Amino acid sequence: MSSNPFPPSRTSTISSNASSAYSYNGLGHKRGNSEISPTRPAAREGILRPDQNAAFGYKSVRQSLRPLPQAPNSSSPPAPIPKLHPANTSNENTYEHVEDQFDGPAYNSEAVPPRRNLIGGTGFPNRTGSVTPMSSSSAKAGAHHKQSSSLTSPDLSELQKSSTPYLKTLSRFAQSSDSEEFATAPSTPSVAGLSGRKQLKRAGSVRPGKNSTAHASQTGSAWLESNWMEKQRQFIQAYEYLCHIGEAKEWIEDIIHTPLPPIVQLEQALRDGVTLAEVVQAFYPDQKIRIFRNPKLQFRHSDNIAVFFRFLDDMELPELFRFELIDLYEKKNIPKVIHCIHALSWLLLRKGLVDFRIGNLVGQLEFEHHELEEVQKGLDKAGVSMPSFAGMGASFGAEPEPPPPPPPPPEPVESEEERQSREIQEHESMILDLQSQIRGSLLRIGLGDMMHGLWDFEECLVDLQSIIRGRWGREIADYRLEMQRSAVKVQSAARAFLVRSRQRHREDWWRGRQDQVVTLQSLVRARKVRAEKQHLQTQIRHENSGIRHLQSAIRGALQRKVLDHEYEQTQIAASTIDQLQAVIRGCLLRRSLHAEKHRLKGTQQSVSKLQAAFRGQAQRSAVSRKYEQLEASSKTWSSLQSASRGMLCRHRIRVFDKNLRKHQPSIIAAQALIRAYLLRGHLARTRSALRRSETDIVSLQAHARRFNFQRRCLSDWSQMKSQEKAVKSLQSSIRGFLLRGRTLAQHADLCSNTDEVVELQGLSRAMLLRSQIGAVLAELEDEEPVIAEVQAAIRASMVRVQFAEKQRFFKKNMEKVIKVQSFVRAKQQGEAYKSLTSGENPPVGTVKNFVHLLNDSDFDFDEEVEFERLRKTVVQHVRQNEMADQYISQLDIKIALLVKNKITLDEVVKHQKHFGGAAGNLLTNKELASKDPTDLKALNKNSRRKLEHYQELFFILQTQPQYLARIFKRMREQATAEKECERIKHLMMGLFGYAQKRREEYYLIKLITRSLKEEIDHCPSLQDYLRSNFFWTRLFAAYAKSPRDRKYMRDIMGPVVKEGIIDNPELDLESDPMQIYLSAIENEELRRGQRSQRNPDIPREAAIRDPETKRTFITHLQDLRDIADQFFLCLEEQLHRMPFGIRYIAQQMYEYLVARYPHDERGHILQIVGHWVWKSYLQPALTEPEKYGVVDRGLSQEHKRNIGEVSKVVGQVAAGRLFGGENVFLQPLNSYVGESIERLGDIWSNLIDVPKAEAQFDIDEFNDLYSRTKPTLYIKMADIFSVHHLVGGEAPFICHSRDDILQEVIHELGSAKNNESELRGVGSSEICLTLNPKLHEAEDPDADVKSLFMETKRCILYIIRVQTGSDLMNVMVKPITIEDEDRWEVLIRDELSAGSRRKGAYAEANTMMDLASMSYAELKRTALENILRLEQIGRLTRHNHYQDLLNAIAVDIRTKHRRRVQRQRELETVRLTLARLNDQAVYLEGQLKTYNDYIEQAMVTLQNKKGKKRFLMPFTKQWDHERELARSGRVPKFGSYKYSAQDLANRGILLSWAGFVERQYQHIDLTISSNEVGVFALEGSNGPISIPGASAQVPLDDLLQAQFNNTQVLEFFDEGGRSGGGLRVNVNLFLHLIMRKFYKDKE
Repeated sequence: MSSNPFPPSRTSTISSNASSAYSYNGLGHKRGNSEISPTRPAAREGILRPDQNAAFGYKSVRQSLRPLPQAPNSSSPPAPIPKLHPANTSNENTYEHVEDQFDGPAYNSEAVPPRRNLIGGTGFPNRTGSVTPMSSSSAKAGAHHKQSSSLTSPDLSELQKSSTPYLKTLSRFAQSSDSEEFATAPSTPSVAGLSGRKQLKRAGSVRPGKNSTAHASQTGSAWLESNWMEKQRQFIQAYEYLCHIGEAKEWIEDIIHTPLPPIVQLEQALRDGVTLAEVVQAFYPDQKIRIFRNPKLQFRHSDNIAVFFRFLDDMELPELFRFELIDLYEKKNIPKVIHCIHALSWLLLRKGLVDFRIGNLVGQLEFEHHELEEVQKGLDKAGVSMPSFAGMGASFGAEPEPPPPPPPPPEPVESEEERQSREIQEHESMILDLQSQIRGSLLRIGLGDMMHGLWDFEECLVDLQSIIRGRWGREIADYRLEMQRSAVKVQSAARAFLVRSRQRHREDWWRGRQDQVVTLQSLVRARKVRAEKQHLQTQIRHENSGIRHLQSAIRGALQRKVLDHEYEQTQIAASTIDQLQAVIRGCLLRRSLHAEKHRLKGTQQSVSKLQAAFRGQAQRSAVSRKYEQLEASSKTWSSLQSASRGMLCRHRIRVFDKNLRKHQPSIIAAQALIRAYLLRGHLARTRSALRRSETDIVSLQAHARRFNFQRRCLSDWSQMKSQEKAVKSLQSSIRGFLLRGRTLAQHADLCSNTDEVVELQGLSRAMLLRSQIGAVLAELEDEEPVIAEVQAAIRASMVRVQFAEKQRFFKKNMEKVIKVQSFVRAKQQGEAYKSLTSGENPPVGTVKNFVHLLNDSDFDFDEEVEFERLRKTVVQHVRQNEMADQYISQLDIKIALLVKNKITLDEVVKHQKHFGGAAGNLLTNKELASKDPTDLKALNKNSRRKLEHYQELFFILQTQPQYLARIFKRMREQATAEKECERIKHLMMGLFGYAQKRREEYYLIKLITRSLKEEIDHCPSLQDYLRSNFFWTRLFAAYAKSPRDRKYMRDIMGPVVKEGIIDNPELDLESDPMQIYLSAIENEELRRGQRSQRNPDIPREAAIRDPETKRTFITHLQDLRDIADQFFLCLEEQLHRMPFGIRYIAQQMYEYLVARYPHDERGHILQIVGHWVWKSYLQPALTEPEKYGVVDRGLSQEHKRNIGEVSKVVGQVAAGRLFGGENVFLQPLNSYVGESIERLGDIWSNLIDVPKAEAQFDIDEFNDLYSRTKPTLYIKMADIFSVHHLVGGEAPFICHSRDDILQEVIHELGSAKNNESELRGVGSSEICLTLNPKLHEAEDPDADVKSLFMETKRCILYIIRVQTGSDLMNVMVKPITIEDEDRWEVLIRDELSAGSRRKGAYAEANTMMDLASMSYAELKRTALENILRLEQIGRLTRHNHYQDLLNAIAVDIRTKHRRRVQRQRELETVRLTLARLNDQAVYLEGQLKTYNDYIEQAMVTLQNKKGKKRFLMPFTKQWDHERELARSGRVPKFGSYKYSAQDLANRGILLSWAGFVERQYQHIDLTISSNEVGVFALEGSNGPISIPGASAQVPLDDLLQAQFNNTQVLEFFDEGGRSGGGLRVNVNLFLHLIMRKFYKDKE
């Protein structure tokens, strides 16, 4: 009997089953698995499911019992496997292993269309240049499925030098075996029902011939025979995937008419997107698409992929078939890309854009083994699921491709007899199989005749089948159980052998590497010890003070232990006598015990026997009692023992089963080898025996079959006779069932034709009713006038009554009616707005009601103008305040140096007058000089091009922070000067617009975090990071001074500083006991009026012991703790309001540090981040609250000292350390500090819990590419060139490749100095730049479609405001009335007139259409034409009544509203910033005024200061001059000096005097006097006579200005005098003379 576990059907026999090429073999398990499961999924398909009704079961029974058609004369290909077999027609001939062996996508015959004919015969025109997967020779021969090629040993021996191991192995086989075994057999047929998939069939599954059997037995390999299935199954998924790639490659080549790389290289070739962009270009030949081509993969290639994405949007490919950018660019999911190409091909075929479909190459291509292996490894490594390519054509509604025509028959080249003999020899196995099939068919015909005769006994047959199935199932179960037991034994023996071998091999291996293992263990231990040591040192640093206390406690314990030991030694020495006595007593006791023991040894035997008797008696009594108890509960114990044995047995079985499953692979392999060996031996013996007695066996089988058949027939007949009543009952049940089935079918027919029946009944009733109505109308026709008058009177009366009642009710409840109307209108308006904002398809009326929101009103226009004006003003104020602050800071330094006599007043005045040009213009508020960007059009083409490059440069620097971050790191490495760092900081803040807008703030935060990452990556240890000083901290400090941060500081610091410190005048937080002690002495002396008796010169240790000082000290510490606790409470409550930028930077710092230093504790890193937040953000506002807007007035020294103490405690908590020796008197707060450290750790954990910056700001790196409004930048021309010089100088260090985009822009800009000289034509120092991306210059291929869509939306907006309807199509087809024309005229007059300030919706659209000059009919005609064009393009469809247009308008309305809200927020922020800048300007003006007043007073003081009276030589020129001035009463207030021109010329002060020569200088005098501060009078005289015109007033400011401008010579005196002229003096020497004479003490 066959061991097939599946019961045969009525249409099959055992003999046919055994002869089939797909017969089941009990030992041929899948992958060698032991057959534990009694059924398989393939077999269970033939079992009737319980959810199927009885009608289906009976129908399938009758169909199975019908006779089969006659077998054909020739062998035909096997029929496809049906989807569902009836319960009694299971077919073993179709049983295959494919379903169990493949994990890939399931194909079916309906889903996979047949391969289209590449030569002709399809319903579409032939493609040109398509790739044929067959070779040319095979194509000519037409042998698509028959390839006979032979690989000989010489050919294979050449593969010995191949680098592929599989080819080397093949070459070795060729050298050691016969070449016949390498002959390529005819290709196996496809799987039934799965077009293109090859059958997995062993080479020896079909009955071989004699020669082949002998050869296989001699040269066959057991391993090859047992692993035939894995060879063909291993790379099936990779093979199918490569076939799909080949299909996509062939389709793309037919589109672009360009050859592509081979299939295995196509994945890499598609990554740059060039091929996909060329596909798009092929469909838009009239448009020039910019395709970026570069042999090296760059991010700019993503633009090519973006072009393909836009093409998919235009084609409306469903999102299900699309892929992401990283799927292709980073090779994350290439199968999804191939899947998208397949879907696009079917979509284009459905739209009619292509006239051919993508091919099906599965089963028609061949690949190398190593290629399949590499592809399979890639798929396994990617871990992506393979998309289903099946049924894709049906998903897009494509018609199935007609099957290809059969290949032409080969030309005969030999005689008929030779051909017949050759084919018989070649197909001997097939002929034998055909004979077995014919014998089975004849037998099935006989069986069919017999079953036709037994048709009336089908009920008994059903019972017989169930009995047979049951018996067969039990036999199979018994057989499998027996096989399992034998398998278990073999597996256990094999497993034991393998375990012992593996254990022995492992021991030998480790024993041979003992030295290496010892070395490795020592290294691991050393590393572990070092890590533990480092961890211990880190913990010691955290617990330094605690360890010190512990060490002191240990030292005390050791000292106490030493003292205790000494005391014990003393006690031991005192009790020596007691010990001696104890020794003596012990000796005596041992002696007595020894004597007693000796006596007992003499009676040992009798005592032992007595004890044994006692024990035996006790044991027997105990056993008898237990036996009686067990007898009483024997049943219970039996059940318990059986349960225990069952539980232990089940446990052992579970353990055994678990062990079996654990070693299943090895057992399976052993089983497979053993079965293969046994099977081969058994088959060989069986074949030899069968050959010897083949004739006898055939006759014996025939007699046995006939005997068995007759016996079964007689048995069935007797059983059917005995069950005659049951058969009749079954027949009656079946007849009833059939009647009910017919009734149900009739009822189903009626139900399916319900509409027709109802329509017929309605027509009948309508006909009867019309006849009745006709009779009534005929009777009433004579009285029609009278009836009409009566009806009119009745209706009029009813209407008047109803109207009067309604009028009375409305007048009575007028207020309520108005309220209800307003409520209803509000609710309708709200519902309409809700449907507009959240609904998918808003109706026409809703869009019409809110279409006015798209118009830019005067208020919107004014807001835009105001926002731009305020932005400009903010930028100017920031720069002015920065310049003024810098000037005042330097002036403060100059004054401080002047006070310390380090510089002279001359230098201070010089700085005051000439810093940055005119000091009076530092804080002057004026608009930017360049308000109109069109001023730049006055430049030439080259200059405008330079500015465009600068726009690209600034866009790159803003959006790609890695460049500036590398510059910042370079600055730190080069130790850039402080002044230069400040200048660069101001440049960077100006570059990002001082973070005024959401976009600039986002990119500034990104720059700070990127610079932070760059610095962390280059710090080898955490300590190096903490010791370094980074440039990004300066940017952070500038960023953290916004009004938002000032408001947050006021909220968090206000209660602490104002309420806790300023409003508490009695508060004193001094923590130094010495200062407290001295203050107590002073207070005592002030209170008592006499000297205190306490000594002030005592150490701090003695001062803290003073009672009053101790009480005050404790009070101060309590107050200090309360205020610090109040600060932590405010921080916890206001943490959620902390600006997002601060928290995000802290979060990124924590993540970068954790990633860079994984061995450090995360808690320690979190404490470092929190300490940075405290030092950089919170502490400056706490220590200087007046600068950060926390308080509105200055603080006293006492307040600052208290704040300093609070800052010290909070800083210690933020640092995560307890107070040590440097603050010994604050150590009592260590317990509070420890608790606060844990509390602050929770605060830091919550602080870094923030979302991503992209989600917070709703911005990503592609936002600027698709934004309607381009970013602008207000910047000074000098700053432009400074940034260019900075970036250009560091370009080699920040651009890591020559193809870098920044390197390209810098190269196009050239030198900064040349650009500065070239752009002198720009009329203003500050300009407005519109930033554009470098790669955004390509033309948009959809620009025309978008413009048409925008123009159509604009027309629709005005159309729905004139006419309305249920949907847009109804509005467009509605006829035009006179009222519509009037409403259109009103709209033109109100909104489209030339003088109207209102900006209509879509007014910014670049269209050539003038709506104001069009009539309403022309407007609707234009809109309809545009809609039809858009429908042809595919943007609109009439199936939804052009609802897409209304949806687009609704989206624009929502976007407009969000823009208004965003503009309001930005306006509020800009106003707050401007108010802060004005306050800062007022503060700086006050400081500047103070410094100027101080300098002015210093000058007055110096000029008024006489000092010691200077002795004048009598009768000198100066002596005579002063006497003359005193006699005339004209002595100047600040002095007067008279010099001869010759003296001044000799000193180099006087250079020339027009009208005088040098020999006349000794007769000419020059008088310098001052009667007003800072103003000097210069007069020339010739002896006592003044020279006409030789007088001038010389302000000191003019002299200093000339010196600042590097003016060497100044001219005085007009030339109008008779004998006077121009006086030329040296500026520096003349100024030195004035400063020495008028601003210094006279010597």
